[in-house]
Amino acid sequence: MAEVNVALKKVEMNEGFDLPEAVALDATDGAYISFRGQDAKTVILLTGTGEAVVKAGDGLQAINDLAVTVGANGTALELESGAYKITSGAHKGTVHITGPATVKVQAFELI
Repeated sequence: MAEVNVALKKVEMNEGFDLPEAVALDATDGAYISFRGQDAKTVILLTGTGEAVVKAGDGLQAINDLAVTVGANGTALELESGAYKITSGAHKGTVHITGPATVKVQAFELI
């Protein structure tokens, strides 16, 4: 299968916007989400059904993977970049999420 790349949708304060289409995780490779903004201003939304796993990053503060069961109405994540961001290699500046193709993802940066 092919990896999925998810871009951050920038969200302007005091403005409405149409949500971009959620992207299904690749059942084999998951998805790489752009994570170049501020931690507290980056929100990842998971919808669908199943358990997603946010893979530990490769930085000094990296910890264990984070397993998240997607709730009936979806699940929102705010992640610490030091723990989950990939800092080198082909996927530098991203967060890697794996799980079944029944989980869909969107990412937003509040600016």
